[in-house]
Parts: sequence; C-alpha cells; structure tokens
Amino acid sequence: MTFDFSNMQPNVDLVTIDNNEDLIMSFIKEMLINPRKNIHKWSKITNQTPNLKIGYPGQHLASLILRMRGNATGARGEDICDGSEVKSCSKVDQADKCKDCKENVLRSEDVCSNCGSTNIKRNNDSKWLISVRSYDELIMHTKETPRFVFIITDYPKFHENNFDDIRIRAFEVWVQSKRCKNFNILLENYYNYIYKKHIKEYPDRTPAPKNLFPDMFPFYMCNPIKIFECNIKDSLSKNAEPVINYYIKPKESRLTLKSELMPVSLLYPSEKEILKQHDIDVEHIIGVDEKMRALLSLRDTDKSIKTIGTKKHKKVEQIVQS
Repeated sequence: MTFDFSNMQPNVDLVTIDNNEDLIMSFIKEMLINPRKNIHKWSKITNQTPNLKIGYPGQHLASLILRMRGNATGARGEDICDGSEVKSCSKVDQADKCKDCKENVLRSEDVCSNCGSTNIKRNNDSKWLISVRSYDELIMHTKETPRFVFIITDYPKFHENNFDDIRIRAFEVWVQSKRCKNFNILLENYYNYIYKKHIKEYPDRTPAPKNLFPDMFPFYMCNPIKIFECNIKDSLSKNAEPVINYYIKPKESRLTLKSELMPVSLLYPSEKEILKQHDIDVEHIIGVDEKMRALLSLRDTDKSIKTIGTKKHKKVEQIVQS
C-alpha cells in the first residue's frame, strides 16, 4: 500500500505510542538531563569535554514526539516506521576556543586553563549532516521519504552567555510537498555540484555530507514546520524539569500549519529590497513568512554554490520538481 505524503498528513495508522507526553518528559529527564549532570561532574575532574552526542537519543525522542515506533535500524535504514528520516544536532556543551592561545576551552570555563585569558570564542555552529552518496540515495531522500524530522538542542539565551537554560526543538520538512521544494533543490545541488565533482577529482576520498545549519537562511527557505519545543531552566540544577511549551499533535495534518518565521536579520540588503518592491514593510514585520520567502531566490552556504538561480540551477530545480 502506498501513502500520499504530498498532502503533509501523517499516517495515523502508525501512531501507536500511548501516553507519549509523559513519556517525552521522562525520557528527557532520564536520557538527556541526568546524563548531562553526571558528565559535567566528571568533566570537572577529567577536564574532558562534557558533550554528549544526541544522534541515537534524538531518534528515541522523535519516536515519542511522533508517537511512531522506529525500525531498530540504527544509522542505516528508515528511522521511523512511516519512512521518516531523523536528523539531530546539539549546540550544547560544544568545545570553545581561546582567541589568544588557540587552545580549547570547556563551555563551563570562564578562563582559559592554558594561558589565563578570558578572551574566549563561544562556538554555536552545530549542524545536521545529510548523506547523499549516490543517485539512489538522492531519490530516496527526495522522492520516497515522507518527511525529515530535524531535532536541535541549544541555548535559547546563548548571546547572553546563559549556558544553564536549554531548549529542545523539533521541525518537520515534508519533502514530497511543493512547499518544501527548496530542500530537494539543496540536496540535488549538493549531489551534482559538490559530491560528484569531489569524487571525480579525489576518487579515494569520501566527501563530507551535506551540512544544513539550524536557524540559517537555507533551512528557513525549506519551510520547516515546528512541531515541538521544550525548555529546561537551570538544566544542571538538582530539580531541573523539562517544560513542553509547544507541541503539534502527531495525527494532525501539517498542510495548513504555518512554517517557521525567518528572522529579518538573515536577509541580505538586496533581498530586503525585493520585498520592499512588493510593498512589504520590511522594517516593521516580525519575520519573513512563507509567502514572502517565495519571492526570494534560494542561496546555499556550500562553498561551491553561491546563489541558486543561474541557468544550471534552474535546470536542477526542474529536475527536482518533475
């Protein structure tokens, strides 16, 4: 039986996990909050990074959010029983760097242990990695997968140097929907103009996967729909508790849900000018919505692709949409 995912409707027959909000809360406490408390305790003794990888825990969390079981495939195969792919990344507890001596500095340190400097660069650049190593894999991602579920753990008050409060968000990109066509274009361009070029020039080297950065222009241009947000205040404190403050129910159609607003600050001056030409008061809008984004050209952050809008890229777009 085939299921039409272009209408952005989850397969409700596969929504089988009950009592999931309580399970989400328990899972976050047992598998994310408490292990992080313990690793921070040991990090003070060992001076090793307290970063805990979120890859596999992210798959568990996605199953609980979607109320769908996984396929026990680990890093290979479908992550969710409806065929959805889960990608997770974390900006929490990254290794920072001293700007003076260039040595690594733990996130919990205010002073470089090597030179005593307080001139520290706080890193905030984690990304989702999407492997596209063959044409078949490209087709699987863009034609056969119903949705990508992107999970990000970060600091909502990073720019205030608040590394105690943590946020967990989940977004969906429905790759078979026309609303999310830019996601397919990003993967198509990566495969054709980066991966294949790299393999041709360096056949013995495996190219890095496609990088997709949270909260950046290309991601917003994919029209991601936020389905979950949870905040944990004073995450290392004894009584830290997760609070779910946004959640789209797993059986609800995504077709009419609004995608996440893009911050105006991400726009180039030329892109602001385009919106102004369409009578949009860029200086007073709260964000760039999906209709406004449709007026803009997709630009990629990969080094080999500057702006998607040339003849060759328009040809790729036609291929992806066909």
